[in-house]
Amino acid sequence: MTTLRSVESPHYHIWTDALHARRLAREAKNEWDGGTYVRWAIASAWTAFEATCEYLTGASGLGNRFKEGLNAALDAKGLPRPDWGSGLWQNVLVVYSLRKGYVHPGVPQSKLFAPVTEAETAITTLRDAIKDMYIRTGNQVEAWPDDDEDAVDPRKGGFANATVISAGVTRETGLRICYVMFGQEYESEVTHPDKDPVPLMEDLLRKIKVPISAVRAYRGDEMVEEISVRMRGSSLRWVNPLIASG
Repeated sequence: MTTLRSVESPHYHIWTDALHARRLAREAKNEWDGGTYVRWAIASAWTAFEATCEYLTGASGLGNRFKEGLNAALDAKGLPRPDWGSGLWQNVLVVYSLRKGYVHPGVPQSKLFAPVTEAETAITTLRDAIKDMYIRTGNQVEAWPDDDEDAVDPRKGGFANATVISAGVTRETGLRICYVMFGQEYESEVTHPDKDPVPLMEDLLRKIKVPISAVRAYRGDEMVEEISVRMRGSSLRWVNPLIASG
C-alpha cells in the first residue's frame, strides 16, 4: 500500500487539489474568492471520485448520466448496485448535482457565491463513497482517501522545528528520525537505538503538516531507512528524458 501522504496516483493528486481548494475557501477574505475555491474543491473531489470508480470497474465515460453508467458497470461485473434512494449514495447524487451546476452553463450568479460548507460536505461524502467503491468491488481500501490535510508551505509564515529526545539517549548513540523539506534535513525525534524505525517514520508521515520529500532514520551518523514521498508543495526534480539521453 502506498504510504499515506505520498502522492503516487492521479486520483490522489486530484484529491489533494480538492483539499487545497477547501483550505483556500476556509481562508478566503471575500465571497468572490470563497466561491471560486468552493467550486474548485467540488469539481476536483468529484473528478477524483469518478476516476476511482472508472479505475475500479474498468468503465469509461461515467460522467454522462453517472448513476446509470455506474449501475451498468457494476452489473457487468456482477457487483451490487448502490442504494441511490437513501444514505450515502443519495448524498453522492446531491454532490453530483452541485458539480453539474458549476461546470455547465445556466447557473444563476447568486449560486456562484458558494458557501464553504458545500466543499466540506462534498469532500466528506465523496471520501466515504470512494471507500465504499473499493469495498463494493472487492479491493483493499487505499490510504489516500483518508488524507484530510493540505500541507502548508512554512516559508509563507513562521516555522520552528522541535526535536523530542527520549531519556537516556544521545544524538550520537540513539535512533534519529528526520525529515527533508526543500532540500534541508530536520530532526524530529531521538529515541532508543533498538527500536524499529519504520513505525516511527510512518507515524511522522501521518502527522506531518508541512510539504516534505523524505523521512530518514539514522543510528548515529549511519542512515538505516529512508522513505521518499511526494507531498503537495514539496520540491520535485523533473528530468527531461530527451535532455538526459542526449
